[in-house]
Amino acid sequence: MTPRDASSEKSPLLPTTAASSSKEPAVDVQKEFLGLSSIALQVSLATFARIALYSIDYAFLGHLGTTELAAASLASVWTTVPLLTVWSSMSAIVTLCGQAWGAGNAKLTGIWLQMGLTLVTVCTPALMLYYWFVEFGLRASTNDEEVVRLGIRFSRILMFSIWPNLVYVCLRLYFQAMGVMMPTTVVGTLSMVVSVAANYYFIYGAFGWTGLGFDGSALATVVASWFQPAALSWYCIIYRKMHLQAWGGWDFSEFTRERMTVFYNNSAPAAVNSLVTNVASSALSLIAAWLGADIIAANAIVSGFWRLLWALFWGFGSGTQIRVSNLLGANRPTAAKTLSMLGFGCTVVTVTLLALITLVFRADVFRLYTNDGDLLNVCVSVLPIFIVAFMVEATEMVFASILSAMGQVHITAWTSTLATWLVELPAAYVLAIVLKGGFAALWYSICLMEVLKLVVYAIVLRQIDFAEMAREAVKNMEVEDEKEEVNVAVAEGGTTALGANTGLPSPVPTTLLTPTGLVHQWNHVDDGVHPHQHHPVNGKEQS
Repeated sequence: MTPRDASSEKSPLLPTTAASSSKEPAVDVQKEFLGLSSIALQVSLATFARIALYSIDYAFLGHLGTTELAAASLASVWTTVPLLTVWSSMSAIVTLCGQAWGAGNAKLTGIWLQMGLTLVTVCTPALMLYYWFVEFGLRASTNDEEVVRLGIRFSRILMFSIWPNLVYVCLRLYFQAMGVMMPTTVVGTLSMVVSVAANYYFIYGAFGWTGLGFDGSALATVVASWFQPAALSWYCIIYRKMHLQAWGGWDFSEFTRERMTVFYNNSAPAAVNSLVTNVASSALSLIAAWLGADIIAANAIVSGFWRLLWALFWGFGSGTQIRVSNLLGANRPTAAKTLSMLGFGCTVVTVTLLALITLVFRADVFRLYTNDGDLLNVCVSVLPIFIVAFMVEATEMVFASILSAMGQVHITAWTSTLATWLVELPAAYVLAIVLKGGFAALWYSICLMEVLKLVVYAIVLRQIDFAEMAREAVKNMEVEDEKEEVNVAVAEGGTTALGANTGLPSPVPTTLLTPTGLVHQWNHVDDGVHPHQHHPVNGKEQS
């Protein structure tokens, strides 16, 4: 995206009477379908690769035994909340570095990275201490002594993955703000290979060594966590020296009170949002833990499979959001409405096919995680309500994407938060614990919450005037570069810390999965508005 010149600054953002009265170009449905499918394919493949990476540990643990999988899953439930709170706060880096980079202040771009790296380094000892004493949380969750014992060991090994996890997110968002995204995609793909190899080697051994068994899985996560920042640093910093475009060297005197306040104001809301979301997700997992070790393990398997399915259909949700936002920004409300219906139709077709495949293969879809017959039966028993909840949630998410594209994020955020805390969690506790509904009751509560959200979003969308939304989009923001938005969606889809709890389905963090929102943030700083521009890295434009 090129900088805005003086003439463009003087041109009216709102269409003139003549322009607004002119007929909107006809919608080429076939072209829109091909464009939407292209975005969906890119986002889904990238997201699926990342989700698969986080499923590898559970797949290996499930084949070790139900108790081992339950212990690792329950330990992750307790360790995920503080880890992802700090992790999510680092979204300030992509905002602040993007602002500085867009304004041409390369040195400040590096300073924001330094502040992020310093903060995660300071937080790491406290997080490690929390991981070490996770026993208290485990004992409050289950009476199974073996699950508690293994969970303690798992979390104490996993604590050595905290710092590299947090450093990696800082580096990844720093380079993303500079428009450098392909290296992180490559590193993520290679991490899958490293994780599989490390899990097999440390669990089962090789060349005469018998391996470490259960402990090997946690150690494999640590190895993969260190591989990510090491590989990214080697390629981008040591080999390509991309950082030199926005790095003035370490200088703690640049950590002024004003800058620290700005960093706090940008990081704290994301941290609080993550805390609320992940506490809700973990609370649902803890309800599963009260039902027994087999339910803890089944929860890890079914929710892990759900996220794989989510990755496959989320491409259309993300693509719909990107295209609708850009069409509204181009003052094409009819095209935006058509694209919304097209995205909805594509999502329905995709999730229907996925549901049919799941029903046909039934227990076989869970064999990736375990061969235990009893555990497979528990998973299969919830398959009908699982599929209903999955299809309802997929529809709800594409509606939420359309609303987000219109800038109505406050509606989706409040609806999701209230539905989670006032409907899903109380219903899960009453149905599963009080009424002894078992594992299936958790999915009934999820389904109930998703139906409520779907109804709210449908009512809101029915009342929305697309023409008015287009005028608001033209008035309030620029038409963003679609390629850049797709790159952000591909870079961010499904990204989370290695070793984090997959939990049960929870609201999608809009901070990471709303590319338009991120790009729009880059244009604003506390002391004014700066033009958006790209800078070459090592003499080449990055996309």
